[in-house]
Amino acid sequence: MERTPNDPFNEPSSIKVSATLQRDQACTLVKTDPRKALDHARKIDEPWFRAQALSWVARFTDGDPVAVAREAGSAARECDDDYKRSAVRAWEIAALAERDCPKEARASLSDALALGKRVEPASSRSEALLLLLQAGFKIGRDEAQRVHEILKGSCPVDEHWRCKCAVRDGEQMLLGELEPRPFFW
Repeated sequence: MERTPNDPFNEPSSIKVSATLQRDQACTLVKTDPRKALDHARKIDEPWFRAQALSWVARFTDGDPVAVAREAGSAARECDDDYKRSAVRAWEIAALAERDCPKEARASLSDALALGKRVEPASSRSEALLLLLQAGFKIGRDEAQRVHEILKGSCPVDEHWRCKCAVRDGEQMLLGELEPRPFFW
């Protein structure tokens, strides 16, 4: 297979492309060719990066964002640990909220929280919950507040410095002193 110069989407089959690059390619492609981006995202082997890419497609697709977000959720469930299975759902939740699918975003957030509050160790749990809190802001302040309460209740600040930082950052976001991360640009 010949490679067309300057076309990162036309990779020769003998070259192994990293999952990060595959995700980034799908995220770039989705703004100009959502169908091709969906096909590209579905081919990513690593579930974390496939879930992120599918979430990007859900955010920008001209098709059904809920169906694509469900695929992202399925990819998340294939991840190899509870941190990844819960944390990567933040992109899916943000995509659903931004596409005005709040019911589906809330359902995905609830599913992710059920798993996220059980992540071990506490430092990883705090990171997963902080990502979910930021996605919760995309739905609404009440959802972000709910996640913050779970974060405070399940990540004792004296247990790990990451817990302390996550609780503090969440408080600052709720006070409007710190902006939640953008998931899509």
